[in-house]
Amino acid sequence: MKASKEIELSRVGAVAERLGVSPRTIKYYEELGLVQPEARSPGGFRLYGEEEVERLERILRMKGIGYSLATIRELLAVRDAAQEADKATVLREVTGRLKERERESTARIQRMQDDLKRAEALREELRRDIALCERRIKELGD
Repeated sequence: MKASKEIELSRVGAVAERLGVSPRTIKYYEELGLVQPEARSPGGFRLYGEEEVERLERILRMKGIGYSLATIRELLAVRDAAQEADKATVLREVTGRLKERERESTARIQRMQDDLKRAEALREELRRDIALCERRIKELGD
């Protein structure tokens, strides 16, 4: 069983390549306590399982939409607390914190959708301006 488990683990370089980041980024996230390798090889290489890779993907998604590393750390801590909680009161508190973050995410999505609409409108204006310029070039015969 242990041998098959090791086959499922990936070195930091392979994980970094899969996720499109540098190995240093993953090591930095480890230094911050955002992720930990599942194991180390006999040679000391960091080895990551699918759970850690999924956690890294989540970190990168949050980072990609503008969350600070401090906020990411908080969200991960809340999630980790929920997984380890053995009392309903703790889970209610965690649920409240997660719902607040969900509301913030929803507001962020709305702002992004509004920004996208404005960018699309600008693109259409630019296309009309380009068409005008190209038409004028033809009219001038150059």
